[in-house]
Amino acid sequence: MMRTEEGTTVELGPAKDLPHSDDITRPDASPKKEKKKIQFHMANKVKIIPTNRQGQLNTGYLATLPGVLKIAEIALSSIAFILAICSDRRTTTAAWTEHISFECLLIVTGLLLGYVVFPHLTLNDEATREGLIVVELLFYGLNSLLYFISIWLMIICVALTVLFAIDTIFKLKAWRGENEPKTVVVAGNSQA
Repeated sequence: MMRTEEGTTVELGPAKDLPHSDDITRPDASPKKEKKKIQFHMANKVKIIPTNRQGQLNTGYLATLPGVLKIAEIALSSIAFILAICSDRRTTTAAWTEHISFECLLIVTGLLLGYVVFPHLTLNDEATREGLIVVELLFYGLNSLLYFISIWLMIICVALTVLFAIDTIFKLKAWRGENEPKTVVVAGNSQA
């Protein structure tokens, strides 16, 4: 029986003996079966960086046109962010430019680091690159529009609009080029 807080008693039923962990004898008296341990070797399952590219940094990407554009976008976005913070923050013009420039600073820095750290993303023959081009195309297109709006707010956004528009055009050309059907003609020498 159990007594509740109100003072009433509740019948719980017959008590059952439960085996305790300190019992010496086991009820089934059979030897303990060993469970098979499952081992996962994730290095064999997931390959983020291809085997022939591990341990490499693609610093050559920084000298290409997309790399230079990204470096310029990072520099100008940080300048626009600093200028927007230093201006009157109660106005919507500074808040708009501050938000857009900080967002671009973070994402473009992430993209640049991604291309340098993961060198297989810059190869033309990799299948994982197509989705990244579409994401970058949408990002650069949208930010070209947002920086065009912020031209009226801060003059430095003119340069950022031009940079993002150029990057949008490059990504659009790359996206169109990847989705074209590719035919390979193999010419064989037949010697008789």
